[in-house]
Amino acid sequence: MSRPCCDGAVRLAWLKPLDREVLGGWSRLGSLLWALAHLALGVPLLMAGAYVHRPGVEPIWLMGGLALVCAGVTLRRTLPGTGLVVGTLGLAVDTVLLGPTSAAFITYGDLLYAVAVWGRGRIAYGVFALVAVLGVVVCVVGGYLLYTGALSGGMLNLMQLAGLYVLVFVTPMTTGLSVREHRSRAELERERAHQIIRMAELDRGSAVAEERGRMARELHDVIANHLSAVAVQSTAALSMREFDAERVRDVLRVVRDSSVQGLAEMRRMIGVLRADDHPELERVTPRLREVERLVDGARAAGLEVAADGVAEVGELPAQVDAAAYRIVQECLTNALRYAEPRRVRIAARCLPVGADGAGTLVIEVENPVEPRRVAADGEGLGAGWGLTGMRERVGLLGGVLDAGPDGAGRWRVRAELPLERSRTEEGTTA
Repeated sequence: MSRPCCDGAVRLAWLKPLDREVLGGWSRLGSLLWALAHLALGVPLLMAGAYVHRPGVEPIWLMGGLALVCAGVTLRRTLPGTGLVVGTLGLAVDTVLLGPTSAAFITYGDLLYAVAVWGRGRIAYGVFALVAVLGVVVCVVGGYLLYTGALSGGMLNLMQLAGLYVLVFVTPMTTGLSVREHRSRAELERERAHQIIRMAELDRGSAVAEERGRMARELHDVIANHLSAVAVQSTAALSMREFDAERVRDVLRVVRDSSVQGLAEMRRMIGVLRADDHPELERVTPRLREVERLVDGARAAGLEVAADGVAEVGELPAQVDAAAYRIVQECLTNALRYAEPRRVRIAARCLPVGADGAGTLVIEVENPVEPRRVAADGEGLGAGWGLTGMRERVGLLGGVLDAGPDGAGRWRVRAELPLERSRTEEGTTA
């Protein structure tokens, strides 16, 4: 099965030395072959008499000028400027001393094309300007010779001379510069495509990181709240010295409600993650007006909750509504774990629209804590992922969060969430 691959490798093995620096690589090898092709074309033209006969010049000598121009062709890809200099020297020998021959001019046109395509920008455009100036000189001198009668044949010969100059010198340069321009544009388009790909990769990475952060916050809020209630009630049940059936039943009822609500929210999150597989699923976000359910659960867990103004805030933008709900949820979770005595106060209100055209939703939650925990500047109050998640939510909305002990034995959280004017007006209208 592997024999054909080995045979192919053996057949191509002899080509590898040709791509070494000894022969100059494939580009120089191609230029060498192209120069030999020009020489092979020029020999029949010389044999056919395509040159200007000069007394005392043997036809075999004409090969010298052609060979020198072809020598410049061997440098057309690697050193086009040097190749043009060598070709110009060969063309001068061919035109002034020996010929001129048509083969040398044809080959020289290829050198001009090579300079326009592969030469440096200054050299390419400099040679083009020189060719244009020489073209004007040829036309002016030809016109003067025609005017003085030194040029026989009249206007027809002058037009033929100008056309020959354009064909041999101007056309290769304009063609080469056009190819150079197209290659430059293609390279710019490739670079632009690479930049777009890199930007898309960066955007995708940012989107993935942002989505991971959002999911981490959601999972923390869901799991921490409901499992904290379960843990607190389970601890209370285990700490009973005497069995109390009614109290155990109440504890199990709270554990069941918290578990069912946690599973429901987890199921809702999983449904959002699978929305691509099931487009009919709508994204459901929690709202501040649903806080009453959290309050009922906290009260059932033995926490005294006072909620002021939560039901009066009205309609809010979806992102602000969800952030406010999660902030209250996290504060209730921390209060279940650390409040002593076991009570918490929640207050929510909307400040009026200011000069910047936007209102502000203010949420304040405070609960008493043990003095030894406050003395530690909140380090024992679970100020970890929950507080980080709240700061991230408020920061994404451009708001301000202040959380920590207030110096009076209470843990206080204050969040200010800005509201866009247009959405506030829409909510008020609704």
